[in-house]
Amino acid sequence: MSPDSLRNPFHPPDQRTGTPSELTRHLLPSADAQALAEALGEEEPSKSEPQQDLPPADISMSGKEQKEVEKEPYWTKDQYIEWAEDFGKDEAWVDETFKFQPDGTTVVNGELNLRNTKIKQLPIGLIEAKEGLSISYNPSLKLNGYPKKVEGDFYCSNNGLSTLEGMPKEVGGGISFGSNNLHSLVGLSEKVNGDLDLFGNKLVHLKDLSKEIQGSLLLQKNPLGLLDDLVGTKIGFDLYLWDIPATKIPAGIEIGGCIYIESSQTDLIADAKRKGYQVRLV
Repeated sequence: MSPDSLRNPFHPPDQRTGTPSELTRHLLPSADAQALAEALGEEEPSKSEPQQDLPPADISMSGKEQKEVEKEPYWTKDQYIEWAEDFGKDEAWVDETFKFQPDGTTVVNGELNLRNTKIKQLPIGLIEAKEGLSISYNPSLKLNGYPKKVEGDFYCSNNGLSTLEGMPKEVGGGISFGSNNLHSLVGLSEKVNGDLDLFGNKLVHLKDLSKEIQGSLLLQKNPLGLLDDLVGTKIGFDLYLWDIPATKIPAGIEIGGCIYIESSQTDLIADAKRKGYQVRLV
């Protein structure tokens, strides 16, 4: 029988290991302990070198990494149904409207019309609306980056929006942000494949305006005192400037149609005609 077979498994192992001087050092004065070690021919245990103070490791995440960690997961089908029920739709409408992809995202193969439904946001994970998207007349709506792409027209008027942050990255048709509270055009794409409607906002300048607008540009009823940011913009059809305070328009803007101006804007009318633009009065 081995000695280990008689060991009590609940008794802690003997901690008294080491050289004789190590076992008695804690009982003797330091001078006597040193003398004992020398008499036994033992060397003092080597002292560990002091550790250098190192700067703490940088475990902070970059902004991009943090966004990935904090990224909200795509909505489940149950969440789509709950969202739809808030404006009178049901599971059958969700199944008919949204095509769920294997990765959890969804696509709308037709036009998605959510006009005046009182929605507060669009589903997280909605990637594409293939025949247009209308989300106008939803005063509590906040754009959240979905859908990523709208192949047709994008209507987002009368929503009280103050920023374009969160709008679709790609729009295949016209864009309407009429009657909002926009102060800036940051986030607008370089090219608009149709009309760009900015009617009735709070714009005092046109910095970050798209450089190519294939349709008409609607700027009426904005507090635009200067139009200098129109320089370098190509407008395929008409330019609407009635009911704005500006009295001059830059020369050389490429406009495929006419400039529409209210008859009371006499200074702007005279300046536009002097620079060779076709003017129509409203």
